[in-house]
Amino acid sequence: MAKNHKQNSNFQITYFLAGACHTADGAYAMLCDLKEERESAIKNYAVSQLKEKAKKIRAEKMLDEDEATKLEGQADLLEIKNNLESGNVLYEAALAELHHIEKCIEAVQPLRKYKNYSDLEAHELAQENEWKLELIHRAENYMITSGTIPSDHFVTMRMHPAFKTEILPRIEEIQLQLSDPSKGKDFIMKEIKNFELPILEARKLEDK
Repeated sequence: MAKNHKQNSNFQITYFLAGACHTADGAYAMLCDLKEERESAIKNYAVSQLKEKAKKIRAEKMLDEDEATKLEGQADLLEIKNNLESGNVLYEAALAELHHIEKCIEAVQPLRKYKNYSDLEAHELAQENEWKLELIHRAENYMITSGTIPSDHFVTMRMHPAFKTEILPRIEEIQLQLSDPSKGKDFIMKEIKNFELPILEARKLEDK
């Protein structure tokens, strides 16, 4: 899918990355990783700009040398020009992506359970509940599509501290519901997230 020079499109971030998390704290942790990567790319752009300026100075001096050196200088200048054009496009895309990530962070921040902790502590504290809901989500998908849970996934679920108290009861509930054709599968597909991320402007227009 087209990303418009971004690492991830707004749609991917909203629905497939941070949006795939099950809790506001889990989404926040994901968004922090995405934000850090984009900020690093933006900072590196400034570094590359300085290197390109130095390279341009050297290339311009080569224009006064012999014919072969002059051609090399011209090639370097053309390369610098091309790099500048593509670099500007990538830089603007990184800024736009960072802006969307920050909008998403703003949306989940008030809903976070561990927002009063440092980011490092909060990311760790979010793991248990995020994993519990992810394991349940995967089990639901397995049972809907194939009717059974693979043994390796069941092993992983059993290692979670909430297996007996929350995960196993949910699996048993799903089994009972699936055994009753009149109830269908809608109950399984219900949204369990406690947050919403900003959607695309085009999507907003469609919903009007």
